[in-house]
Amino acid sequence: MPELIEVEFYRLDLEALIGRTVTSVEVYDDRCVRPRGAPAEGLSALVGLKLVSTERHGKLLLANFGGVDVEETLGIRFGMTGRLLVDGKSRIDQLEYSSPKNDPLWDRFVVDFGGRRLSLRDQRLLGSIELNPDRTLLVPEASRISGADLERCLKGRTKKIKAVLLDQQILAGLGNLLADEVLWAAEISPHRSADSFSRREIETLARTIVDTVRRLTESGGSNTGESFEVRVAGASCPRCGGQMARDTIGGRTSWWCVQHQR
Repeated sequence: MPELIEVEFYRLDLEALIGRTVTSVEVYDDRCVRPRGAPAEGLSALVGLKLVSTERHGKLLLANFGGVDVEETLGIRFGMTGRLLVDGKSRIDQLEYSSPKNDPLWDRFVVDFGGRRLSLRDQRLLGSIELNPDRTLLVPEASRISGADLERCLKGRTKKIKAVLLDQQILAGLGNLLADEVLWAAEISPHRSADSFSRREIETLARTIVDTVRRLTESGGSNTGESFEVRVAGASCPRCGGQMARDTIGGRTSWWCVQHQR
């Protein structure tokens, strides 16, 4: 599924359309529009505006449009199987939980820029689009999290650390693969309580999150972590040779090394 790294790749693709003017907007499935129940026709406010800049916050892609005395922002979230396509192409060929098919019937939303096309292709329809999302609701961003911000994220939370790292209302951007790789690299058990960390441990974990995101971005995606290939029964940890264990934490399948992750 697209985690913050994949959404950053989508943002880079979207930059190719900066300076172009929207000529039409088509919403093929109203269920992707947020807030739920908002009329899809509201997206027509983008027609006639130019794409002026792009941003990313966690897994949220932000496309900023402008015209004469008008500014609009389109927020796009990708769920488990959403991909952003520009002129029918994407840097991400296939996601972990999606079909290998690339069916245009899964296009939920298309913006035409005078012959060039932006589309949200989403097999499971778990992604969404929203005009002018409320930025005051945004939480700290994983790729640039500081120790102080992470300490505030964890304070008073008794849930398992893996579940907290996955909670997009606490920390933006980490998905299942990134969270497992972070905890593997930091030598932390995913079962450990989020409120059990010392300040020094929190500083170390924050640096590990930032370093892991950078490392996997450079290597090409959330699925390029060192622990990714051992997410199978009977596998051994590539760091210490310990047994890899599997459990469900925060509703997601989790893998960790029973020997070096404490």
